[in-house]
Amino acid sequence: MTPLLTLVFLAALPDADVNYIVVDVHTRQVVQQDWPDAETPIPVGSLVKPFTALASNGPFPDFICKGTIDRCWFAKGHGPEQFRDALANSCNAYFLQLARNVDAHSLAVVAAKFGILPPAAETPEARIGLGKDWQISPVALTRAYCELTSRSVEPRVAEILAGMKLAAESGTASAIGRGALAKTGTASCVAKRKHKGDGFTIVLEPADAPRIAILVRVHGVPGAQASKSAAVLARRLP
Repeated sequence: MTPLLTLVFLAALPDADVNYIVVDVHTRQVVQQDWPDAETPIPVGSLVKPFTALASNGPFPDFICKGTIDRCWFAKGHGPEQFRDALANSCNAYFLQLARNVDAHSLAVVAAKFGILPPAAETPEARIGLGKDWQISPVALTRAYCELTSRSVEPRVAEILAGMKLAAESGTASAIGRGALAKTGTASCVAKRKHKGDGFTIVLEPADAPRIAILVRVHGVPGAQASKSAAVLARRLP
């Protein structure tokens, strides 16, 4: 991205306090970046949920999210959900239930396979990205999602990618739209100038055979709002 195009891109973003990293899915090389300390582990919120799902045992369950009473971020509740819906909605209630059946060893194996650190605490909350106990560097996280797409024929991975496709179409990342895979997350802010939280969105496109992965962080907003910035960047990439 040229300096002029970078200025145009930043001027068009709905939020100004943005970091981003772009990775070639096939080579895993960073091709564009505006993210200081991108190798430093940080909390990334719900972006860890797919890896917890891979470490769970048995078929993905159905679940009825009742909202606040089930500790979901969506107060009214998402209602009846299958796995794809829960991932698209980033339903905390669903994933807290799933995470209770994940053991530390299985999750550590999955984390090692995808080149990321496992959570520092053995709690369901940590396993779905709540709090600061699971930290991953932006570069490692983006590459982990690249690896995820390379395993699309594996049954559990196929379900995760289907959920990410739904997230981009009608879920928390609906600002992205059809033709991409996406996942949002909201995490504790680690900047010197603290915000209530930071929004993250990862986008891989095109959906059927991703070539590029984009990770965006926006300070002070939830993940769904960060997806608007990710959408702007995706449209401006060659």
